[in-house]
Amino acid sequence: MKGVSIIIPTFNREKFVAKAIDSVLQQDYDGEIEIIISDDGSTDRTVEIARGFGDMVKILLKPSTCKNQGASATRNRALLASTHSYICFLDSDDLFLPGHIMKMVTAIQANKGVGFAFCRVLEMDDSKNTAMFRQWTKERITSRDISNIGVSKHNVAHTNGFIFRKQVFEAAGTFNELYKNGEDTDLWMRINELYKGAFSDHYGAVRRRHDYNQLTDNSQVAIVENHYKIFKNALTRYFELGIRNHYRLGKLLLLVFKYQVGRQKLFHRMYPYYYNFRNKIKNESPYFPISHFIPVSQVTVTDPGILKSIK
Repeated sequence: MKGVSIIIPTFNREKFVAKAIDSVLQQDYDGEIEIIISDDGSTDRTVEIARGFGDMVKILLKPSTCKNQGASATRNRALLASTHSYICFLDSDDLFLPGHIMKMVTAIQANKGVGFAFCRVLEMDDSKNTAMFRQWTKERITSRDISNIGVSKHNVAHTNGFIFRKQVFEAAGTFNELYKNGEDTDLWMRINELYKGAFSDHYGAVRRRHDYNQLTDNSQVAIVENHYKIFKNALTRYFELGIRNHYRLGKLLLLVFKYQVGRQKLFHRMYPYYYNFRNKIKNESPYFPISHFIPVSQVTVTDPGILKSIK
C-alpha cells in the first residue's frame, strides 16, 4: 500500500485538534500514514496539544518572518513537506470516519487514470450532549458532477473528502495565496481541468457545523469579488486549454455573470438577506444519530474510540 500524507492546517483550535488527529490515528489503513499539522501562528495550546502526540505527527510552524497567511499558505507549506504518494486534507476542527483512508486509497487505485477521488461528507452539530449529523453532500452525485468539480453544483465535493495523487499539484499548482476565500474551489477546478476524478460512495469525513454569522457589506464584497475572479480565470483557462465541454462552458458563463451582477452595489445591500434566507432553509434539514448513516456495530467494531472522538 502506498503511503498517505494527511495535511491538517490549524489556527487556535485547542478544543478540536486532538480529536482531528485521533480520527486519523484510528484509521485501519495498512500503509504508512503521515500526519502533518501545519500551524498558522496559534496563540493558544494548539501546538502544545499536537506535540503531545510525539512522533506520530509532524508539526510545521509558521516562519517567524511571515504574517498570518490563512489556510492557503498553511496548506501549501504542508504540501511541500509531504513525503507520500497520496495527499488528503482534514480541517483541524473536523474528523475522518472509520475506514475512510482505506476506502479512498482503494477508490483511486481502482481507477488508474484518475488524479483524485472524493466521497460523501457529513455535517455535525455537537452543541448538545449527543452529536447529531446530516448530509452535507447532495443526495445524487452524477457523472457531470465528477467531471466538473467546483462548477456543476453546490455541496458536491468537500476539502475533507478528497484524496489526490501528489503529482497533480506539480501539474496544476497549489493553493492560490492571493484568495482569502474560494481558494479550494479554485484549486479543485484547476486539477479537474487536467485530471479525471472518481467518486467513492461512502461517508468518509465529518464537517463540524459552526454558527452562520450574517455577512457584513465589506465581507460580502470581498467574497463576491474573489469568486468573480476565480470563475473568470477558469473561463479563460477553458479556452486556453482547448477544453471541449459545452456543459462546463455554459456553467462557467452563468457563474461569471452571477458574480458580475453580484459586484453591483444594489446587490451588496440585498445579499445579507438572501444569505440568511438560504441558510435558514438549509438549517431546517433534520439531524440524525451517526447510526442513521453508519451502523453503530460497524463503528464500534472498527474503532471503539470513534464515538468519543466525535463528541
